[in-house]
Amino acid sequence: MVEDKSGTFANKIVISKVFMPFCLENYTTRNMDEYAVASEISVVDVYDIASEIGKECEKLIDSYGVESVTNLMPKVIHALEILENLATKNERENTTVQELRSKISQLENDKIGKAEDRQRFEKELEQIEEHWRQESRDLVEMVNRLQEENRRLSEALQESRSDSQYSNKQMNALSAFTASQEVDVAVLQHLRSMIDKQREQIRGRDKEMLQKTMELENLTAQVEKLGVVGRELKRKQRQAQMQARGLVEERADFLAQLQDQNRELINLRARLGLARKENEDLSKVQNYPDLTNKAVYDLDDPDRPRFTTAELKEILHERNELKARVSDLEDELELYRPKPEPVEEDAPVQGPLPYEPDDAPWKKSSESGIRKFFRKIFSESSSSFLVGSSPRRSLSSLSKMALSGNSTYDESV
Repeated sequence: MVEDKSGTFANKIVISKVFMPFCLENYTTRNMDEYAVASEISVVDVYDIASEIGKECEKLIDSYGVESVTNLMPKVIHALEILENLATKNERENTTVQELRSKISQLENDKIGKAEDRQRFEKELEQIEEHWRQESRDLVEMVNRLQEENRRLSEALQESRSDSQYSNKQMNALSAFTASQEVDVAVLQHLRSMIDKQREQIRGRDKEMLQKTMELENLTAQVEKLGVVGRELKRKQRQAQMQARGLVEERADFLAQLQDQNRELINLRARLGLARKENEDLSKVQNYPDLTNKAVYDLDDPDRPRFTTAELKEILHERNELKARVSDLEDELELYRPKPEPVEEDAPVQGPLPYEPDDAPWKKSSESGIRKFFRKIFSESSSSFLVGSSPRRSLSSLSKMALSGNSTYDESV
């Protein structure tokens, strides 16, 4: 029997080693095709992959035992942790890239606007300078002309003094001088009006430049406010992602606890069935007729007594212990059964999420959710395996007692 058991266990190990790559290959080809559609993998996708791998590992553990996945799971957990870190880094880098792109576009728009304003201002300044140059040239020509007329009039005045007809010429010169003075006054008034007009235009240009500068400052302030709002929204988005990550880890823990409870219920039911079977066997043994102090036995009767009084007392004592164990197991099973909880209708939470404190418990955790998830699976499977070995011991003890009873009966015959 020992050789058969060891052989079957070795066959199971060989089968698990042979079919393990095919199972993993089928899993990867099926589930990786589902996740290959997305261009980027998030942390939630990594936890979904971990959940699927955990389910497949549970199937392997239930079929072939814990030893079939003991050497494989540390590598899988390490790969999933690396994938989780890469997904987190990818999300952080994508956020940084988006921020940098928005800043670059904002700076490019500011640069283009400033270049356009600078070109417009340069054109206006060139026009104003050209206008001032033209006016200065006109004024210089007018001054030269007036100087020429003044020189000519002074020469005419000197010639008129030497002439005998001084008075007539003087009167003519004075009339011409007054006429030229009137012309000069009209020209000067015209120039003053033009200068005043140019000054008004310059003041208007200055006002327009001041308004444009104020508008540019207002737009810059609005851009800065929008940048602050965008950074605040990105911070809230990161907080929401961290909260979602914490919720995913809690969901994984709850699923692991639920699976552990289901596994414990299955083990308790199996133990209860074995205990009931042993109780039925002991009740059948107790219902045998008492053939003590009898000398005649039917050797062909299968119901002939095979136990001594001490052995029967021991069996009855063990039966009572098993009954007590059965009652304890039934009480424990009643405790583990899910109880219907009253449905509480809570109003939906509205408003922004509260600020996440820096000393949150999930921030201080040194282990990842994937490692805790698989640690729970392996710890509970090993404990269930140990618990499931106790009924076999009780059955083996009963079989030993039956064999000892047969040997004593043969010796007495």
